[in-house]
Amino acid sequence: MDIVGFLTKTGGLKKEDIGLIEVKDFSAFVAVNRHKISKLLANIKEARLKNKKVKIDIAK
Repeated sequence: MDIVGFLTKTGGLKKEDIGLIEVKDFSAFVAVNRHKISKLLANIKEARLKNKKVKIDIAK
């Protein structure tokens, strides 16, 4: 739930822009509407989640 809240509040996404979330031990993969990615990356460039810097990249 922390990831969804972070992406909606800080990232400016709506819940319908977020798809499947796969959480691993030290990372997470989130499906995001492809048309919203550039706005999301700009909004969370220096953001923190639970006082930890967020490293975000586009998976290929």
